[in-house]
Amino acid sequence: MYEKALDNLEMDERIEGTYKGSFNFKGDEVRIHVDPDGEKLEDTITLAKRILSSLDAYDKKARGYIIENSLQSYNEDWREDDEPILTAMEFDKNLRLDGVNFLSSDSVDFFYSENNMFGGHSLIPQIFDSENFEYLQMYG
Repeated sequence: MYEKALDNLEMDERIEGTYKGSFNFKGDEVRIHVDPDGEKLEDTITLAKRILSSLDAYDKKARGYIIENSLQSYNEDWREDDEPILTAMEFDKNLRLDGVNFLSSDSVDFFYSENNMFGGHSLIPQIFDSENFEYLQMYG
């Protein structure tokens, strides 16, 4: 269903050879970026189709990865003293998928906003083997 967004990609004039688009996911606009990074565009599109056709499952996995790697840090280090300790479910409700970048034939970055739990940083769970989340980056 979400893979249909790939039919409407536009050239991204900021970076030669890359494409951009967007689609609606759970009521929010999600940006997509396709960057073959020296590989065949078709291979990157194939990866994007596979991920987007199972986006609900990947979103769930990404959120789980963020919670596993960030909930304790939020509750112990980032949370203001007057804020309550969050459960995994409460933490999850603060996450919103903002974008997905498809890089080469096996790397994917999911971008989540975090409702200012981490000072407005993006939380970026990353896939490097075309399937599994392996790293979480905080940016911004």
